[in-house]
Amino acid sequence: MARQGDEQLDMDQIDMSMTFSPAHEVGISCGTVTIDPGRAKVLIIWNNRLQIHQLPKGRRNVEEHWFDTALRETHEETGFTATPLALKVPTRAQLPKRALPNKGKGYKKPEILWDHVSREFIGTCSYPDPQSKSPSFKTVYYWAATCDSTSTPDKDTQDEGENLVPKWIDLIDIEKFLRFGAEVAVVKKAVADMKRSGHKIGEQ
Repeated sequence: MARQGDEQLDMDQIDMSMTFSPAHEVGISCGTVTIDPGRAKVLIIWNNRLQIHQLPKGRRNVEEHWFDTALRETHEETGFTATPLALKVPTRAQLPKRALPNKGKGYKKPEILWDHVSREFIGTCSYPDPQSKSPSFKTVYYWAATCDSTSTPDKDTQDEGENLVPKWIDLIDIEKFLRFGAEVAVVKKAVADMKRSGHKIGEQ
């Protein structure tokens, strides 16, 4: 047993629970929950190939920043340009030393930042990728964003072979449309983070 602060760490247990995955078996995709707060609508897509409604998302390009992937994929799949939201997203990311409050010797960084405004991702959906021909476990990172649902989307933004139809739906109808419960949970998390950050939903 090893001691860290006041906690005892069981290294054998950590060793047994730790796993390794080579990069080619790890799928990373990014997307947005894009909301028109005044009209209480969220942007989704109809996937003609799979015959389901889902959130816009897609795979990273090599060396692309994940945040940039989310915005690019949203635009490519829907034609709409999403604006990322800075929110009070509870996160395990840490503040840099220069941003820490000066509370003197012995100050400990919080394990979770609850009220810091940032553009951190709001959550993930993870699953074995059924469309991959080789073993792959996919994790999709989502960011909260906003857009005017009455704006005109750009044309011809989708990749060749994609047949996606963007739709704005009422937030109260997400469970009727979205095929996957995990994506419903992501939308609800975005709404909750927006509200605790002071955004009004459905008040034009």
